[in-house]
This record gives sequence, structure tokens and C-alpha cells, in this order.
Amino acid sequence: MCMLIAQPDQRVAKTPALNHDWRPGFVSITELTVAPGLGRTDDGYSKFYYGFTSVAGYQFTRNIKVGGGVGLHIHEDGTLFPLYMDIRYSLNAQKLVPFFSGAGGIMLYLKELGQTRVFINPAVGLHYVAANKMAINLSTGLMVTTGGPAERKSFLNLKLGLEFKGK
Repeated sequence: MCMLIAQPDQRVAKTPALNHDWRPGFVSITELTVAPGLGRTDDGYSKFYYGFTSVAGYQFTRNIKVGGGVGLHIHEDGTLFPLYMDIRYSLNAQKLVPFFSGAGGIMLYLKELGQTRVFINPAVGLHYVAANKMAINLSTGLMVTTGGPAERKSFLNLKLGLEFKGK
């Protein structure tokens, strides 16, 4: 008699922290960001920005997270408030996980809403599972905004943040 034994196509986590990281559920991602301007940087909102963002979302599978975000971006001549959607796709890995992300939405200028901008921000990064229910994210991407008085602007942004998972 011949017996075949096979494992399912999905990998098995090496630690309980990884096992928890792969489960569906609520996720909160808060990141610090800094970004130098690219190309033409001679007006008040194109040389650089720094600030933070926070995403509240849901992890649907081991690989897919979707959420809504808000933030604060301080430019050399003023402050913008991003309001956006964020989607992340993680590759299959154990403790150090490469991911792709895409964010898009609006940047509110509260002093004059007519100067509100639209933006997209594709990025690549690494997700490090540091502990049960917590990970550290490091990513870089291209932030492109359009609208406001000087039209399109581009930035190379760097983000460092913490990701927390619910139960």
C-alpha cells in the first residue's frame, strides 16, 4: 500500500508572532515621513515636507491590507492635511516581508479649500515583525500632487512607522 502525504500550499509560520501577523483583522499603521522635492522646487510647497500619517484598516488575507488614512504634512510655506485610502500587498515571507503600497486621496489646505490638492503615492518597503501584534515598517515612494496654485509637484518620500494588530 502506498500512501501520499502532502502539505497545503500555504507556509507555516515559524513563531506565534508571525502566525498572528498573518491573520485577518484590524490593523493600525502610524508612520513618520520626510520627503525632499524633485524637479522644480521654487515655490512654497515643493522643496520638502515632513510629518506623520496614520491608517486604520483591515487585513483581509496574509497579503492584503486596506484602510483609510489621515495625516499632517508640514511644507516650507504651510501645512497640508492628507485624507486618503491606502492599500498594501505583502509578499510571502517570514520575519522580514517586502511589500508594495499605494495611497491616494486629497491634501486639504484648511486656510483656503480652493488650494486643496489631489495626490497618489506608490511605494515599496519592508515589514519587520518585531513582536506579537507589532511590526516596524520602512518604505520609500514617489509622492505626486496636483492642484493648488503651482500645479504638479513630486517628492521622494521615506516613511518609518509602527503597525499594530488587533486580536
